[in-house]
Amino acid sequence: MVNQRLECIDAGSEYCPCYLAETDDCIICSHLQGKEFCDCNWNGVCVYQDFYWLNEKKKDIRKTIEAQIVDKKIIGSDILILKIKVTKTLARQLMQPGSYIFIRDPNQPFFFDVPMSIMRVDRQKTEIDVAIQLLGAKTKKLLDCGEKVLLKGPYWNGLLGLKHLKRLKEKNILVIARGIALAPALLVIEYLLSHKNKVTFMMDPGKMGKIFIEDYLHDLDIEVLRVNLRAEEGLAMVKNLLVYGAYSVVYSGGSDKVHSRIWNQIKDSGKDVQFVITNNGKLCCGEGVCGSCSLKLKDGSTIKMCKTQLEAETLIGGRYE
Repeated sequence: MVNQRLECIDAGSEYCPCYLAETDDCIICSHLQGKEFCDCNWNGVCVYQDFYWLNEKKKDIRKTIEAQIVDKKIIGSDILILKIKVTKTLARQLMQPGSYIFIRDPNQPFFFDVPMSIMRVDRQKTEIDVAIQLLGAKTKKLLDCGEKVLLKGPYWNGLLGLKHLKRLKEKNILVIARGIALAPALLVIEYLLSHKNKVTFMMDPGKMGKIFIEDYLHDLDIEVLRVNLRAEEGLAMVKNLLVYGAYSVVYSGGSDKVHSRIWNQIKDSGKDVQFVITNNGKLCCGEGVCGSCSLKLKDGSTIKMCKTQLEAETLIGGRYE
């Protein structure tokens, strides 16, 4: 087993208990794992009790809805930004850092659903912004969307180590992001600023060669720095900030290689800071059912990345290479 209690991002929400409770695969409830004793670390309403009072059935699942596209913008040749009108409830639910949705062109079958991180939420207008890198068949088909898009959500496990962000108030935070991961970093930054934190934002355009979020930064009271995380000078810049700064948390947005490079700078700096990273699991159903997001760690444990909250250090230190 992993050396920490597993946490489920959906525990205690309106979507718990879920399908996994019906198949004895619940992430946190030992009874709903087929065991005879209670050995969970959940402090909310008992998942097993909820399941029992529901006649041993799951709660209602997330629904796919048709949503209006308010604006569509193409940046360069490979970035599509959609502004989408949603319900007031969904806008509120998607304000949490790490939120994402599944979207697809209404003219395509269900297997064209693709997970997309939320970049920004306008709660007053009940609109969300998503940035899409046009890479494969699923994302390219989103170019065909006219006035509508099919949307399913909310999902919340786009970040690992989320609890460290939610505890912060009036602290110094270092946010680092590269490439398309610049998009979900915006939601993180706005959340941190709403809790009176001071943010330093290091941006790496990555292979795209462009900072596509510049228009979103004008109204944010943050320090912005550009960096190349593939160069030694860029990594030295990160380490220098860590050594001479007083950061409580470092956030890393990007590939697993980016996470490892930043983690190494944290270790070399000798500073004791919390680490939060983007979840790079291969998400398909978002419900822990299909198995595409399953990840086996070096200790033999298999976790479902779409629902399981882990410490970033556990993932980086315990992942199979």
